[in-house]
Parts: sequence; C-alpha cells; structure tokens
Amino acid sequence: MQKIDYRKAVVQDITDLIDLRIQQLKDEGYPETNNIRADLNEYFLNHISNNATNNSLICWVGTYNNRIIATAGLCIYQLPPSFSNPSGKIAYLTNIYTADEYRKNGIASYLIETLLNEAKTRNFLGVRLHASELGQSVYKKLGFNETNGYMDIKF
Repeated sequence: MQKIDYRKAVVQDITDLIDLRIQQLKDEGYPETNNIRADLNEYFLNHISNNATNNSLICWVGTYNNRIIATAGLCIYQLPPSFSNPSGKIAYLTNIYTADEYRKNGIASYLIETLLNEAKTRNFLGVRLHASELGQSVYKKLGFNETNGYMDIKF
C-alpha cells in the first residue's frame, strides 16, 4: 500500500464526507430510513467551511491516491460550567470511519491522535466519544476508558 496522506477537510470534501458518514451508519447496523444527504451537506457546510461562525467541527481525512478513505471529527460544544469543567466546553470525537479495505493500517489511530493533540492545544481537559463495537478496541488502545455510557480520555 502506498503512503496515506492526512489533511484537514475542506468544503470541496463534503460529498465524500457524506458518503463516508452514510456508509459508517450502515456498517453500524442502522437502516437507511431517511435520506439525510441534504442535512449532512448543510451540517458539514456550516461547520467546516472557512466562513463557519461557530468553528465547532475540526475534521481530518486520510487519503490514498487522492481519494478520501478515512475521516474523523472533533466536535466542540458547550454545556453550563461545572466544578469539574469550569468552561463547560466539551470535545467530542465523532464521525470516525475508515473504508473497509483500508482498516487495520493505523489510519483511524493517526486521525484520532491528531484530533487529541488539537484538543490539548485548545486546553480541553479531555475528550469523549460514543463507540460502536467496531471501534472500541481502537479507542481502548489509545487510552480511552468506559465511563457512564461513553468513552473518555483525560489529559
């Protein structure tokens, strides 16, 4: 296999991001009961474009032969402040997916580590996610722990 290239997603990647998200949901066993392409397009357009006002999604992709074969996102949102999280800001890993034929090559791990570093530089106390059965072993290897229905890692 040739070298995988990694970069931040851009607006021109939205069609591929939509395709990967839909395939991810199917692989996780969700039936395709609604056409969500327009909603996904709006979401990605509003959250990864240079004009996005909320800068609430940092999305990275892995490419092979100029084709996007993997993606991972760090969604940033805010809850009311608490004693354990005075800013209330939450960093949440989402949309982590690698096309079947490219799995077991460390691609997802690389994308996740890149996003964990991004969260650290933004002074988050940790990152959380909800794991499918397909991804649990990857997250555990990276240091995530199961906590109250989700997985998290503390910095």
